[in-house]
Order: sequence, then C-alpha cells, then structure tokens
Amino acid sequence: MPRRSRVDPVAIASVGLFGVAAVADLTALGLSSSTISRRVQAGHVRRVLRGVVKEGRDEPTADQRAAAALLYAGPSSVISGGEALRRHGLTDPSPDGRILVLVDEQRQRTSSAFVEIERTERLPRAMTVDGLDLAPLDRAVIDTVRREDQLDVVRGVLTEVVQKGRTTVARLTAELAAGSQRGTALPRRVLREELGVGVHSVAEAWALAVHADSELPPVLWNPRLYDPVTGTYIAEPDAYFPDVGLAWEIDSRRHHFLLPDWDKTLRRRARMQAYGLVVAHTRPSRLRSDRAAVIEELWGSYRLAASRPCPDLLVVAASGTPQST
Repeated sequence: MPRRSRVDPVAIASVGLFGVAAVADLTALGLSSSTISRRVQAGHVRRVLRGVVKEGRDEPTADQRAAAALLYAGPSSVISGGEALRRHGLTDPSPDGRILVLVDEQRQRTSSAFVEIERTERLPRAMTVDGLDLAPLDRAVIDTVRREDQLDVVRGVLTEVVQKGRTTVARLTAELAAGSQRGTALPRRVLREELGVGVHSVAEAWALAVHADSELPPVLWNPRLYDPVTGTYIAEPDAYFPDVGLAWEIDSRRHHFLLPDWDKTLRRRARMQAYGLVVAHTRPSRLRSDRAAVIEELWGSYRLAASRPCPDLLVVAASGTPQST
C-alpha cells in the first residue's frame, strides 16, 4: 500500500468512526508518526486522547468522545455507565462526567482525561448502537448507580428504567448481585425496599418514607383497581389503603402542568370517587418540607374513609396478584 503523506479525513474515515481514529491504525495505513505529530502541531488534526486523534481542530463532539474512549481502551472494550444509558434512550444522571469503559481484567489500561477504565472479569457482550459498542442495559444501569452517592439520583435511574418497562426489578437485582459489591448499598436498598414494593418514582419513594413514619395501616403502591362485576378498569392510584378504600395521589407538577394532564387527573379522581373511594392529594415537595402536616392530613383522609363503607373492588397489586376488598 502506498504511503500517505498527510492525515486527512479520508485516511481517518477509513480506519475510524465519527472522524476519530487510533494513531496505531493510521500508521498501519502507511502514515508516519512524525507526519501525524506535525499535523497535530499545525492544528489540522487534534489529539483527543493518548494515541487517538480526530480531524480538525474543533472540540470533539459527544459521538467523537465516545468513539475515542473505545479506541483508547482497545479491542473488545464496551461503554457502560451514564453514557451507555443515554445511548439506550434513558437519562444520564451525570452528563458532563467521565465516560465509563469496561475492559477485560487482563488488559493493562488506565483511566485518562474523560475516560474511566474499569477492568472486569465479567466483560459483557457488546450491543452495537450507532456504531458504538455498549454494555447491555441492565449492566449499564447497575454500573451507573454503583457510582452515585445520592439516594435520589439512584432512585431516579432505577425508577426510570423500570417505569418505562425497559427491564424488571428481578433482572436488576440479579445484575447487582452478580457484579462488584462496591457501591451497592443504595441501589440494593432502592430495589428491595422501594421498587420491590411497587414504588414507581422518586416522589413515591418520599411518600413511602412518610407512610413509614405515619403509623398508618399497610398500603399498596400503584395497584390497579377494577369493577369486580364488569371488570371495568377504574384507576391506578399512587397508593391505596385497601382496608378503608383510600386512594393517595402524589400530584407531581411535571405531570399536571399541562391542561390535558390535569384534565386526565381530574377524570381519574372522578372515576375513583364514583366508586366510593376517598381520594387524598399531596404535592411531592410537601413530602419533604411539611411531613408532619402531610401525615396529619393523611390520617384525616383515612378516618373519613373509615367512616364510610369500604368499596367492593378488584385490586391487582403491582406484583400482579389480585385481591378483593
């Protein structure tokens, strides 16, 4: 193959991805290291990481950073953590953080610049998304939450992926148990004590803590309520006290800000009231700033519900187990 005299987009594109290439691959094309260095010094090519360059002098894009991270880490490496979550269509809790790349435990490679290297004996089989090798979703989720030390951030990551139906609590629990136990205390708590009982959001996790302090009777989280005769679906309240027929709704402003969302909430409340339920509403912010008052109000709603006949409904718990009330 004839030697090329310059590092140009054609050369980089032939061995790279998103305009990023490994220096080793360029030299294998016939480019000399000195030529690459001169082009870097002249500003025609930019060094992104040690041994990785890109065309042009501008800042690397998000795609170029991800491609550079894989090239730097070497063969069989996979992107995990928040970057992988984002590319799986979920929320990266630390979008400006380092890119986590998993490599085989025998590979001698260290973290550098914006790349965090983790050597692992459980290197997952990659899923290729837009040309980039990613860890499977469950692994990416657990690798993300193991690195977070804020409970609400861990809650946010885990509840989003479960609520969107992308995985299950059981699968995440199995992935958590199979890997490194470093940093697993918070995700283990959320999976077992919150998601495991049917909680679907960070606000509902706050409500779970309020309920625990209230000394109120047991509650079901996110059960589905049906007419026991016709099987007509009624609603899925955030929480439900089956002994008295009290529904507890956590009114997130994000879901009720738009008029159609608010209308939907009002229609759901009307359906529940039509079946004899008492419906209590609480704004999420008050679950943290006004806990004592919320508990008092919830007790008031509970006593009101207890003073009425309990509706005869078919209640299907979040676990899928039906029961009658």
